[in-house]
Amino acid sequence: MTQMQATNPPADARRRSPRLALPRIKKIIPALIFLGPAVITFVIFRYYPLAQGLYMSLFRWDNVNPPGTFVGLNNMGLVITSSIFHEVFINTVLLYVFGMLFGFWVPIVQSLFLNEIRRGHYLYRFLYVLPVAVPGIAFLIVWKYIWHPEFGLANAAMQLLSLPKQFWLSDPDLVKITLRLPSLLGGGMGILIYLAAIQNISPEIIEAAIMDGANAWQRTWRIIVPNIMPIVGILFVLSLTGSLLAFDDVWIMTAGGPGYSSTTLVMGVYQQAFVQNQYGMGSAWAMWILIFTLVFTLARLLTMREERM
Repeated sequence: MTQMQATNPPADARRRSPRLALPRIKKIIPALIFLGPAVITFVIFRYYPLAQGLYMSLFRWDNVNPPGTFVGLNNMGLVITSSIFHEVFINTVLLYVFGMLFGFWVPIVQSLFLNEIRRGHYLYRFLYVLPVAVPGIAFLIVWKYIWHPEFGLANAAMQLLSLPKQFWLSDPDLVKITLRLPSLLGGGMGILIYLAAIQNISPEIIEAAIMDGANAWQRTWRIIVPNIMPIVGILFVLSLTGSLLAFDDVWIMTAGGPGYSSTTLVMGVYQQAFVQNQYGMGSAWAMWILIFTLVFTLARLLTMREERM
């Protein structure tokens, strides 16, 4: 009898539990109302296309009588053993490497200098962020004409320096570097993100370093840079995933040429699916991009976690 009383809650507690749960339900309902449309939209436009792409990659897709012949993972195997896929993958990796060398560190340096400016701070910040308001396509078209081998500004500068003309975007050996050189200008939203991270550092830490005799260089490398490294790590991951999904800038400036020398993985998906009408193979390309993105992102997140520990 005493055991039964110990295991069963009192009758008063059982009667009060629905009343206690009611306020919690009332708190959840507004959250469901506000989050519901966003979640539904995300599932429809993100996860459903992803599931559909995975499904299509399992077939030799027939547009007349879909889905066509089931081939399982055969499309995935054909993609990973293709010499064109290997070349395109190397192109994507090299474009990412050049983007890191020429562009990733520039907003960090610009934000560090901008943080030291006391007069005209807001004006300089406005000038750095102003290019974001310019449509990206217009920016790319301007650079395409700058690299023009006959009438471009780049070869005009080469002539002034008594250097030979270059074919730039038409040269297989120079096209990848040429595509990423504009990132040396920096600017954009990255500066605002880094600047916000710098200004979020406690002023007491900076003042203590100044009182201890630390100069600007020491304050930058021993206080500011270590404190913004989490933001740098996040933007590094975003830059990595963005490079694996590079399409618009390369398509507008080179259309993947000359030959396959600047074709990226996403452009390979486009050519397989919408040019050659091989939707099964195109979906298999997309699945490999998804795998690479997950692997690289997970590896970077694990290293970030180890660095924090």
